[in-house]
Amino acid sequence: MASASGAFAQQAGEAGTELSDVRGQSVMERARPGYDAAGIRAGGFMVYPTASVTEAYEDNIYATPTNETDDFITTLRAGVAVNSTWSRHALNLNAGLAQQFYADNGDEDRFDWNVGAGGTLDITSMTALSGSLSYAQRHEDRGDPSSPAAANEPIEYTLFTGTAALSQNFARVTATVGGEYLDYDYDDSATAGGVLIDQDFRDREEFIERVRLAYNLSPDTNIYVEGQLDQREYDLQPPVVAVTRDSDGRQIVVGSEFRLTNLAQGGVYVGYQERDYDAAAFGDTDGLAYGANVDWFVTPLTTVIFTADQSVQETTIGGASGYDRQRFGVDVDHELMRNLILSGGASYGSDDFGSSAREDDLIGASAGLLYLLNRNFDVGLRYTFEDRDSNIAAADYTRNVVALTLTGKL
Repeated sequence: MASASGAFAQQAGEAGTELSDVRGQSVMERARPGYDAAGIRAGGFMVYPTASVTEAYEDNIYATPTNETDDFITTLRAGVAVNSTWSRHALNLNAGLAQQFYADNGDEDRFDWNVGAGGTLDITSMTALSGSLSYAQRHEDRGDPSSPAAANEPIEYTLFTGTAALSQNFARVTATVGGEYLDYDYDDSATAGGVLIDQDFRDREEFIERVRLAYNLSPDTNIYVEGQLDQREYDLQPPVVAVTRDSDGRQIVVGSEFRLTNLAQGGVYVGYQERDYDAAAFGDTDGLAYGANVDWFVTPLTTVIFTADQSVQETTIGGASGYDRQRFGVDVDHELMRNLILSGGASYGSDDFGSSAREDDLIGASAGLLYLLNRNFDVGLRYTFEDRDSNIAAADYTRNVVALTLTGKL
């Protein structure tokens, strides 16, 4: 949810000032005059360019349980966001690219990029049509459970996404009908010996349809019920491939998007989900669906973020239809000084691969600091720890990453 606007008091410890309680804003959302990028005005738009360079050390770049390989990684990023400033309607554009260079393992070099657009058409004061389009070239992390370990370089894929939604307000009730389309296209890879690793069998389309009915308790708090259908259709079908991975899913949840005075904001939901697979060899799944993303404004200078999610994800692990993915996390941001922010977090996750016997437990932790030099530059230092404990020994891994980032912005 968007945070409420409000003046930010001077920080405790500054001579002659007193800190007022502004817990209605999270630490990272809070405006910081003198340190926030000013942007470039272009007619009815504001343009925000950014660029950064990151130098990182990773002790297990292939995410393997033994014979771990470490390396230094240089990442160059550039991006731009263009946001309209119109009184009615909205249009947002974005683009970005990232190039990673490995000091000793050049086959791991990666180039990602993305472009996108989204906006809202205010048909009337009570009716709005929103939508977005995006296209991205990405790569799979070496720790992804579906990524083939024998590949001599990370698996690359493209993702096209389109969304649309129509919302209608009826006094305190808001009805929303929407949908989403995703198209995944994976590139083939090869082993170190040059043997082709075909990835075409992973190409698929996903169609999602949603209906939500919300009751608005206040301008920034509602309760809602939402139903969702989705269809996952793979490009290659038998006899070209041994088995079809097509499936249909259904989900119904109740939830709330809320703001509790100046203490917390966010959203939670809980409900039921099920997924039916076309292939008899794959067992259907059903069970609890839930999610949460809540900001707790502990003090004016400290924000705690709670997250939770359960979903059924696609996988190409042998014998598995899909996998039940659960994630829980807690993160803390603390503003030590106006221009120095400390952060830390911990997470736990589990992946249950359905028709397969495989089960994974995942633990993560991170710590970092962000130093805002001025409105054009900031420096960040971050440490990340990941551990996957699987009942398949070859899937275990632990890795540590330390990264230093210099960011420029206008």
